[in-house]
Amino acid sequence: MASQVADYEITSSVLEDRTAPCLRARRPQRLGGGDAPVTIWVMGPLARTSWAAARARLEPVASVRDEHLPSWLEAGIAEWAQRPVVWVSAATAVAATLASPPSGMDMAAKLRAIASAARGAHALHEHGQVHEAICPQSIALTAASLSGAPDDAPASAVLAPPALANGQAPLAQVGYPPLGYMDPQLLRGEGGRWSDIWSLGAVVHQAVTGSVPFPGLDELPVVQALSRLLSVPAATLGEMPAAVSEVVADCLSVDPADRPATASEVAERLDEAAAKW
Repeated sequence: MASQVADYEITSSVLEDRTAPCLRARRPQRLGGGDAPVTIWVMGPLARTSWAAARARLEPVASVRDEHLPSWLEAGIAEWAQRPVVWVSAATAVAATLASPPSGMDMAAKLRAIASAARGAHALHEHGQVHEAICPQSIALTAASLSGAPDDAPASAVLAPPALANGQAPLAQVGYPPLGYMDPQLLRGEGGRWSDIWSLGAVVHQAVTGSVPFPGLDELPVVQALSRLLSVPAATLGEMPAAVSEVVADCLSVDPADRPATASEVAERLDEAAAKW
């Protein structure tokens, strides 16, 4: 782990992942300093992508302000790890991610965290943006999600920024997100807000059952993975409590028209399920 990124002093690693590492750091003096930590998202190697192209992807997302999304400070190139690397720091302090939640985090808290991420996705959608990479690694847990905060507390999680592919390669070919969380429509180049809704259903399935809905996809070529995604109905994915089984099945509908109309609707249904858990 790097000890310094630009003038940010790294204090810990929230997520060590080859495709989407996430770090905590001290705010530099030029940004006010202070004790409040910031989060640095390492967006991915851009060996064949210009900084201008990366900014064109990042800036529309960074312009969306919502309590369920990180509050951006700045973005740039970091000359460490695989150079060049795009990094973005956010004012929201992240304590963990849903990929490695604390051992004491109960299922109701996990569902509320996914609901927060769904509201972040809805905010992006309402501004014409699609995340396209929702998975457990992209659901960043804040301190509120870990402390049993009341329902009126600030968002328990934020939706991390979308990853950037290496050059022109699709995200599916660089390992982020895992194929098991990708809408088959997105793999066919027909992504939209419905793709993020599909991914949210896959994350709920993983949170409840402990396994990705379609294991083994990352070992297959994209074409074979797409065929499997289209041929395995959500109803066969295993037993889940009734409080979540319907929302998972609806989100994982092959036909986007049969999925919930908005990510906000998914969030409301998850909150209802959490209340019943």
